[in-house]
Amino acid sequence: MTAPRPQSIPVFLLVKSAFQVLWQQRDDALRLGFIPTLICFATLVYSQSTMISVMQQIQADAREQVSSGDSFVVLVSALISLLSLAVLVANWLRFALLGPMAAIGLGLNIGRPHVSFVVTCIALFFVSLIALMVISMPLLFLGGMVKGVGFAIVVIAVLVGIARLLPFAVGQAIGQPLSLQQSWTVTRGNGVALALALILVLLPLWMVLFIVSNVMFAIGFGQTAPLAMLFIGSVFQSAGTILQAVVLAGAYRQLVGIRA
Repeated sequence: MTAPRPQSIPVFLLVKSAFQVLWQQRDDALRLGFIPTLICFATLVYSQSTMISVMQQIQADAREQVSSGDSFVVLVSALISLLSLAVLVANWLRFALLGPMAAIGLGLNIGRPHVSFVVTCIALFFVSLIALMVISMPLLFLGGMVKGVGFAIVVIAVLVGIARLLPFAVGQAIGQPLSLQQSWTVTRGNGVALALALILVLLPLWMVLFIVSNVMFAIGFGQTAPLAMLFIGSVFQSAGTILQAVVLAGAYRQLVGIRA
């Protein structure tokens, strides 16, 4: 006898509620996002010139001229930013699912659940890369539009697959672990919805950031205060990360539930 089909995730309601939660709990968002935002800002300031140089060389189709030192700076800066954002997600998940006492202060009390969550996220990232490369291999023999469409389908399939494993990562963050099989089972029929919600929740922020950036550069503020623009970008990055954490928490509460 097959297990009953889990209740479907209401994508748009989940996205809408994420913004409502962010606004209602903005003080906690500022509290938990303060240090990660500063870290992201610091890494951007440190690696800005190097990143611009690397991007210019890549656009000029001169990848072989990118030095190992520049590549190392970009890689380490990106890794530090991602790790700080992963800790932010872990803290917000603990705050949302376990209560305020599970993420006190500025979220600097990093313990085993945080480490387990970060390690799990890194593992899922590499699994997604390997899956993407392996599944995409047959596409190398194709050409034109067929190759592009095929690659898009592969990317979507990998994103949905990773989304179905995210409850496993959430369980690590809150100290209530479940197996990969359990994660795959509870998200049955909801992989597309969860992946879509995680993407859609970022769209309004991207649009606002695009508008703000263009206005700032149009009035000359972007040219005269580049550090301020980097800080604004870091703030939007942290806000987007918290929104995705809110979506994850809501989906986990519906699909898995919290043990007392």
